[in-house]
Amino acid sequence: MQNKTMVSNNVEFACDLADQMLDLDYYEKEVVTDSYGSETYSEDTQDRFEQFYSAIMEALDNAKAD
Repeated sequence: MQNKTMVSNNVEFACDLADQMLDLDYYEKEVVTDSYGSETYSEDTQDRFEQFYSAIMEALDNAKAD
């Protein structure tokens, strides 16, 4: 059974790192503001974020398995 704190920390770490990677990948990090003032990534930026996030989580999972 996984420690819930560790899983939560890994998710938070992966999100932070994926966000930083968006700043480094030479593409514009587009943020969209809706009519309520909520900010989200554009569709393209969200796709890149999810790719980074998946790669980071996979690497963390592989590191645990070793």
